[in-house]
Amino acid sequence: MTAHTPGTGSAGASAQAHYRAQLALTRARRWTARAAIAAAVGGAGTWVLGWRAGLAAAAVAAAADAVHRWRSHSGVTAWRKGAAGERATARLLRRLERAGYTVLHDRALPASRANVDHLVIGPAGVFVVDSKKWDRRTRISGVRGRIWIGKRPAGPVVTPVLFEARTVGTALTRATGRRVDVVPVMAVHGAQMPQWGALAVDGVTLLRARRVPNWILRHGRQLDVDTVGLLAAAAASALPPAAGGPDK
Repeated sequence: MTAHTPGTGSAGASAQAHYRAQLALTRARRWTARAAIAAAVGGAGTWVLGWRAGLAAAAVAAAADAVHRWRSHSGVTAWRKGAAGERATARLLRRLERAGYTVLHDRALPASRANVDHLVIGPAGVFVVDSKKWDRRTRISGVRGRIWIGKRPAGPVVTPVLFEARTVGTALTRATGRRVDVVPVMAVHGAQMPQWGALAVDGVTLLRARRVPNWILRHGRQLDVDTVGLLAAAAASALPPAAGGPDK
C-alpha cells in the first residue's frame, strides 16, 4: 500500500469552471437574441391569429431557441463534455485507489495554464491520464500508417498530453532529486476505436477509458513502496489543484 496522500483534487473541476465562465459571458447575448426572436414570432402570430396565439408562439420560439443554442454552442458544450469525461474517468480509476495507488485529479502545472486531468502514482509507475469525451460518431482509426481521430491526424491532439507528462516528470524530478519518468495515456470516451486494444501515437497510448486501469496494472511493479510514497507526497505539494478550490 502507498502512503496516504492528503488531497486528491476534484475531477473535472477546471473544465466545469471554464464551462460556467463561458456560459456567463454569453448569457446576456443569448437572452437578447432570444427576446428578439420571441418578439418577432409573437408579433407575427398576433397579427395573423390574435394575441393569445401570438403569446403562445413567442413562448415556443423562445424555448426552441434555448434548446438549439444549448446543443449547438460548441465552445461551451466542449467544456461541459470535458468535465463529464473527467468525472467518468475518475470513477474508473477508483479501482487503482483500492489497489493502493494515489490518484490526483485536475492538477495545475508549474508556470503553465495547462492542467493534468488525472495523475496516477503507484507500484506500476507514474502516469498522466488525459480524458477525452468525443461524439459517438467519431472514429479513431489507422490509415496508411497514421492514426486519425475523425478527420484530424492524431499527432496534434496528443501533443498537449506529451507536454503534461514531461512537465510532471520535471517537477517531480526537481522535488525528489531523482529522475522520474511519466507515462502519458489518453482515456477515450464515446469515440469508436479498434477492438483489439491500444493505439500508440508519438509515445502516447490511446485506450478506451474502461481499459485504462487494467492497462496500468499490467505494467507490473516498477517502484517500491517508499518511492511511491515519496512521489505521491511530492506531487500533492508541487502540483496543486488547478481549479483553485480546496484540495479534497
